[in-house]
Amino acid sequence: RYYHFGKVFVGDVIIPRTCDLQLYVYQLVNEIQSLEGDIRKQIYDKGLVAKLTFDDMVGTAPAMASVSRTARKYSQTNSNILLIGESGTGKEVLAQSIHNASSRSLCPFVAVNCAAIPDTLLESELFGYVTGAFTGARKNGKAGLFELAHTGTIFLDEIGEIPLPLQAKLLRVLQEREIMRVGGDSVIHVDIRIIAATNKNLESLVRSNQFREDLFYRLDVLRINIPPLNQHREDIPLLVSRYMDRNFPGIITEPEVIQFLCQSDWTGNIRHLFNICERMAVLCSNGHIDLECARLAFPECHPSQTASVPAASTEDSQIMEALSSCRFNKGQTATMLGMSRSTLWRKMKEYHIEG
Repeated sequence: RYYHFGKVFVGDVIIPRTCDLQLYVYQLVNEIQSLEGDIRKQIYDKGLVAKLTFDDMVGTAPAMASVSRTARKYSQTNSNILLIGESGTGKEVLAQSIHNASSRSLCPFVAVNCAAIPDTLLESELFGYVTGAFTGARKNGKAGLFELAHTGTIFLDEIGEIPLPLQAKLLRVLQEREIMRVGGDSVIHVDIRIIAATNKNLESLVRSNQFREDLFYRLDVLRINIPPLNQHREDIPLLVSRYMDRNFPGIITEPEVIQFLCQSDWTGNIRHLFNICERMAVLCSNGHIDLECARLAFPECHPSQTASVPAASTEDSQIMEALSSCRFNKGQTATMLGMSRSTLWRKMKEYHIEG
């Protein structure tokens, strides 16, 4: 700002000295806020938003409580996060919750299912392309998903499905936060937070040369192991109650139905449980779900092998599964099970578990 011949110059704008400069600045602020609102509206119109928060995560079992505590801590950083869990355990719910608890919560959240996009299209979808990059390309080119996620979070689900040739390009994004569109010759900087998820054993894929080792270690900065539903059955009554109240209010579920569900084997995890709940709600009579209705809705039910064994044996198998999932890392295993390292050591000794 400077004065010249009775006028005030602010950038390229000339304002008479008699104007209220504060009012003008206020108007500029309003214009900036209006532009910000327009940009945010465009983000919402494109669906690049995370709708779920930690309040939407249902579970009071020690294993899930530990996952929630760890995820809340991770949300306050910008480091890459790797979510590992079976299909249906709620990896995207956790990713959205982390985004909404972070400083990027007002910025885009872009979710990509790497297994759902054909290999031939995945590169152009992730990185975008320039005009004339290939036959059928848009006239003006297209921004890739990494560009759309700028200043926000990109969630790469089923990361283990990305083909090897594309993994090298993805590695550069993780290292430099730079991309190059397909057919382009200029580098584009992106400010993004990367959350990846998989239901595969990436270490095994690395050993079999199906996944780049350097990419794995770039992704595996902060790790969260999400336990399968069979390892936190005590959350089933709460999960059923929350789902039914939200989607089918007024339908009554008998206690014996909850017991029946708790004794079932949930190979499809939480998604499987919710599917059965919806099926029961459709098949029930007079807004009442009884045991007969539950058996009709879930004829393929297989009682869990651990449902009727003594508690000690159940805990024994849970510890073994957790140790295997965490590659016998005692610290990660203790966190996953919601107990201290000393407690884990004591229980391993009690059940004669070596490792």
